Amino acid sequence: MPTAAELKRDMVAAHNEARSKASRPTPKPALPALTWSDEAARKAEAYVKECRFEHNPDRGTFGENLAAATPDTWNTAQVVKGWADEAADYDYASGKCKAGKMCGHYTQVVWRTTKAVGCATRLCTKNSPFGGNVKTWQLWVCNYAPPGNWVGEKPY
Repeated sequence: MPTAAELKRDMVAAHNEARSKASRPTPKPALPALTWSDEAARKAEAYVKECRFEHNPDRGTFGENLAAATPDTWNTAQVVKGWADEAADYDYASGKCKAGKMCGHYTQVVWRTTKAVGCATRLCTKNSPFGGNVKTWQLWVCNYAPPGNWVGEKPY
C-alpha cells in the first residue's frame, strides 16, 4: 500500500501523463496539468473506508472514478493507466463509447475543465466485488474538481 505522500505524487503524475498523451484527436491547446485537491482527497478517504465498489451518492460536486483489484495486482500508475486505456473505446466524433464498452473513466481523466484530483486507496475485507472466495481486495477512489462527463459535451 502506498503512503499518503506516494499516493498523492503518483496519482497526480499518472493523471498528468495520461492527459499529456490524449489523442484521437490531440487536444489543442494541450490539456492543463492537474493539481492535488486535499478537499477531494478527504472526500475519497471518507468514502473508501466504506469498502463499496459503487459510486458515492454523497460525493457532492466532485466527479469520481473507482477501481478495484485483488491485492498487489496494480500499483497507483496502473490504476490510472487502466482508466486511460479506455480511450480505445471512446469515439470522439460522436462523443460516445463504443457499443458495450466503458469509457467514462477515460473522459473524466482528460476532461479539460477539471483542474484537480484527490484520491484514496484501502485494503478491504468486506463487500468484495470478486465474490466470496476473494476476502481481501483493494479499492481506489479518485474525486475530480470540477467534475467532467457532462451529457452532450466532449472532454476537450
